[in-house]
Amino acid sequence: MVREPRNIETLVLLQPIAVDTGSPDREGMLVMANGLLVAVLVRLDTPEHERRGSWFLETGLGRLQGVRAPAFESLEEATRWLRKLLKP
Repeated sequence: MVREPRNIETLVLLQPIAVDTGSPDREGMLVMANGLLVAVLVRLDTPEHERRGSWFLETGLGRLQGVRAPAFESLEEATRWLRKLLKP
């Protein structure tokens, strides 16, 4: 019996948290993928940010450690990008 490859999607959950970034940008999200903490996103709120209101990958853990990410216009965009990168 030959098994067909399954289309498995990584479960990404976001949990709001305040982050001490050393700047006024404090609104954050813990990013968990399949039950593991994999990243922290921070919303860029201060006027000097070119993309104010976008989300920034403050830190990545595990496979995301050291990964350079774009600024994300929305959490949905960030979640899509993370799922793609963390695909099994």
